[in-house]
Amino acid sequence: MLKILERKIALQLLVFYGLFVIPLLLGGAELYFFQRDALQQSAQQADLGLAQAIAQDVGTHGQNTAALTQLNAHLVSIQQQLSSNGEVRIWVLDMHGTLIASAKGDAPGGNLLQHIPGLRNALRGKSGNLIALDQQREWLYSYVPVSDTGWTIVVGRPADVTFATVISFQHSLIIALLMLLAGASVFWFVMHGWVVAPLSRLAQAATLIKPDQDAKVTDSRLLLREKSRQDEIGRLVNAFSTMEDEIHTLFQKSDARSYTRLQTLDAIMRSMDEGVLLEDSEGRIIYANYRYTQFVGISAHDTLPETLQGHHREEYEEYLEAMMESPETYHTALRRAECGEGEPIVEFRVTGHYNNLGQFISGRRDIRMRLFEVRDMTGQVIGRGKIYNDVTRQNEAEQIKKNLLAIASHELRTPLTAIKGYATSLLETDVELDAYTQRDFLQRIVQEEDRMAELVTNLLEMSQLEAGTLKMVPSNCRLDTLISRAIEAAKVARERISLSLPTEIPQLYVDRRRIEMVLRNLLENAQKYAGHSGSQAIIEITARYVNYQEDEGLCVSIADNGSGLPTELTERIFDSFYQIDGGRERSSSGVGLGLAICRGFIEAHGGRIWAENRSGDCSGAIFHIWLPARLLHTAYDVPNHFDLEKAL
Repeated sequence: MLKILERKIALQLLVFYGLFVIPLLLGGAELYFFQRDALQQSAQQADLGLAQAIAQDVGTHGQNTAALTQLNAHLVSIQQQLSSNGEVRIWVLDMHGTLIASAKGDAPGGNLLQHIPGLRNALRGKSGNLIALDQQREWLYSYVPVSDTGWTIVVGRPADVTFATVISFQHSLIIALLMLLAGASVFWFVMHGWVVAPLSRLAQAATLIKPDQDAKVTDSRLLLREKSRQDEIGRLVNAFSTMEDEIHTLFQKSDARSYTRLQTLDAIMRSMDEGVLLEDSEGRIIYANYRYTQFVGISAHDTLPETLQGHHREEYEEYLEAMMESPETYHTALRRAECGEGEPIVEFRVTGHYNNLGQFISGRRDIRMRLFEVRDMTGQVIGRGKIYNDVTRQNEAEQIKKNLLAIASHELRTPLTAIKGYATSLLETDVELDAYTQRDFLQRIVQEEDRMAELVTNLLEMSQLEAGTLKMVPSNCRLDTLISRAIEAAKVARERISLSLPTEIPQLYVDRRRIEMVLRNLLENAQKYAGHSGSQAIIEITARYVNYQEDEGLCVSIADNGSGLPTELTERIFDSFYQIDGGRERSSSGVGLGLAICRGFIEAHGGRIWAENRSGDCSGAIFHIWLPARLLHTAYDVPNHFDLEKAL
């Protein structure tokens, strides 16, 4: 705005300068040429009058020799009167151009037409003037005929002498014009320096205002002189100084708001479970949130904006590609998505990920990448964004849901098929079965029915656990009694049990049926996987008092000597419907609810259950149950040591 004002004022001053100078120059030129012509004509008329006066005087002399001699003397006298330096020429010519008399005393008989051809008009009885060059000098000749004699009087004077007044006028006029032009120019430059230049410096100062500058621009030497002025320019600069203070205040407020918004946005992006990668239209990375950089193992230094920005996306996707199982498939799907030929969602699998400590954790993970366009306020595409989401759990949940009906139907159909087969055999009239066979068939029908009832009960209790509607029926019971009943229910061979209990066996205030079910499920699970590489299957049961998270309690551990658990699955085995594929395959049917129900029952008592692999030279898995001290009672009843043989 100030630049435009400066240009307008400069243009106005230039227009005023032109309006003054141009008419001045035109008027001076007109005066110069017009007055010059007028003065020259006046000088010529004066010389012509002089020649006429001399012609009248010459006409009174005779034409004899004595008269001509007197005429020469008379002409010399006239010359001396007109000019003391002899710069006036007076000639008398006859009709043939022959010199008759001269003020210089030249010999008669000379022909002047050879030197001054323009005098031919004088011989024709005409009056006039002409300018001729003689000895590198211009002369003004005035010629007048002498009446009744056929003679002609020629008077010549140097042109610079004749036109001295004209030349003086020209010089004076030029000097006056130059002085006026110089004055107008000085006025223009003064006005420019007094008005336009300060505006120009003010406009320059406006361009120097930056959000991060320390000193004010209006306090610098650029505007120091203008700021002390008391006129409109000074008031304008002071107003601009006030405006600069307001601008800096707005900058600071805007920076504070922007910083707060940036911090809020960064906090939101850091708290996201999804990885976010943003790139500009040329594929350069401009942002990557913490989740993405942590997942692919980029260091904290590489996530700084000045380090991250400007890198091409391939440089940072190399980290992700190194963990992909099939990078080619991913890139093919990505190119199709970027061209709009494919879906903007691409799923791929990685072999592991990095944790918060920068350690690589191996294990297959399913990643879903969603591609989207970033647009500005006008709707113009300015870049692309990618959101990476770990959908391993979702995919597994979907797979579990797909398999649940098949598993449940299989687990229900198998006993139903057996029940139907045994019942059909019993109802056959053409086959007679003995009493032992009939009893065996009936027992099998009862067993299959119990199996169905257990499956239905497990599903029902699992749904109650997830809904938080499970009702507990606690009562006092002995730990050794619970373990004894669980061993009996699990049908574990006596020689496979190794038991270690504390000397003072506590009473527990728990739901007897559900804790017994937990112990039975763990024992059945240990019995399935006990025995490794042909060794004898051993199940170790220990109970001890421990502190867990600064709280006392009782820990019951059940360990087997099998092949152990995959490290990454020690937590996932407690998920609903989850079953391990691979080395610890189950040897009997099931839907994967046993350990999930165990965890639900223990946590409902305020306890905790977890699994780990045995350390040292021992192989196998070990399951721990921790119950808080508030469930333990050892007041008056100190039981005898647990007798395993009686329990079996």
